[in-house]
Amino acid sequence: MMRIRWNQYVRNERGSGMTILVIGLLMAAIFLTFIFFDFSNVFINKRVTQTGADAAALAAAKSSRISMKEELKKETEKELDELGKRWEDFLSSEDEKEKEKEKEKEKEKEKEKEKEKVKSKDKPKDEKDEPAPTTDELLEKFVKSEESAHGGRTMPGDMKSWLLDHSTEVEANSAMKFFFDDEGVSKIACKAVRDNFDSAKKEADKFAEENDNDRVKTLTFIADEFRVFASTERKGDYTTVSSDAVPAISSESSARIGEPKGFRISCE
Repeated sequence: MMRIRWNQYVRNERGSGMTILVIGLLMAAIFLTFIFFDFSNVFINKRVTQTGADAAALAAAKSSRISMKEELKKETEKELDELGKRWEDFLSSEDEKEKEKEKEKEKEKEKEKEKEKVKSKDKPKDEKDEPAPTTDELLEKFVKSEESAHGGRTMPGDMKSWLLDHSTEVEANSAMKFFFDDEGVSKIACKAVRDNFDSAKKEADKFAEENDNDRVKTLTFIADEFRVFASTERKGDYTTVSSDAVPAISSESSARIGEPKGFRISCE
């Protein structure tokens, strides 16, 4: 009788051990699942932060590019207005010269009359009246002067037409090429990008947040490459460890601002 009970007890103990083993394996499997889930979170967060960094860099570069274009347009229009004023001053000056010539001729005629020498056959050939220069001749003279003042660059035809008729449309890029060289455009563009940096940062923050990043950690203008560099970060949510114990995941990206057609920008 005692032997039968002992055998039952042993068989019961063996069953309990198997149950404990199964439970242990199940718990280990669950733990491994959580670990795998956390590792998956790391990769997902890395992908999310990379997307956010790319978006932040592109947004900052776009904001900088828009600011640069607006500033270059403004400076080109300013130079065009100044050119128009110089043309008007040139015409006024030439008109005054013609009036002075007419006055001098009248004085000479008066003197000749007084001396009774008003005879066409006695008039020297070099004193023959010359016709006033035409508008085209004045324009050619003015354009040559302006081209010389702008490093010998050729004035575009639409700008010449604009001088005669301000309703003529001037192609912005060709006008900019006449007024500025690479150094001049670089000076304007680099200043515009630096002055716009706060706005570029706001755009970067906005697009980083829209792509589920916590913040833009750094935003830098890389002057010698004329590009924007951005790094963003994001805190993960983990199961097996405290989220605060794991450093935020960060990613980096950069984007070129872009240069006006036909120019090479270099910032010091």
